[in-house]
Amino acid sequence: MIIHGQVVKSTDTEVFIRAPLSSYLVDKRRIDTVEIIVADGRRISPDQRKKIYATFADISNYTGHTTEELKSIMKTLYIANTGEKWFSLSDVDMTTASDFLQYIIDFCLENGIPTKDSYLDRSPDISRFLYMSLATRTCALCSKKAEVHHSGEDRVGMGRNRLKISHLGLQAVALCAEHHRLGKGAIHNIPEAEFYDMHHIYPIRLDEHLCKQLGLKI
Repeated sequence: MIIHGQVVKSTDTEVFIRAPLSSYLVDKRRIDTVEIIVADGRRISPDQRKKIYATFADISNYTGHTTEELKSIMKTLYIANTGEKWFSLSDVDMTTASDFLQYIIDFCLENGIPTKDSYLDRSPDISRFLYMSLATRTCALCSKKAEVHHSGEDRVGMGRNRLKISHLGLQAVALCAEHHRLGKGAIHNIPEAEFYDMHHIYPIRLDEHLCKQLGLKI
């Protein structure tokens, strides 16, 4: 049973909702808990819409599909994967717009589709992007083929054989050779904290899925 209610009051710790539900039904069905789904009342922002259409254009350049075709294709794939209802990019809520943008960025990463701007600059969910960049071995900064950089105390080498140690739970980030080892400002050539602050990224803990995806010992 789904009942729609209205927020009538809110405090720092509580929200009060008025819903059309009779005490008879509450007693008869012994209802003592309810599940609340919070709808986002904000509409898609111009910046979100701009980034979505820019990513459509990049996919179009790579695949040859028109932007209108891709809009329909990507929305269909997204809805099939998430169970969301059909929506319009003219007035969709901000939460769905953000999740859809990240979904098409994930699609680009999984299929090796280059973008005019960096994935990092377009991603609304940085943690999800950094996770996917590891899963697809894509540099978090420039989208080139990446190596796995183990961060801080989790670094491998110097007595820690990457083929023998368990990588599960270690912190890592995906970086191309230039950003990893070769460039003057590579993470191996300057303090790690400085590198992360400069590029506004951070390491992600390797879970079982990432270890298997990257061929790392668990």
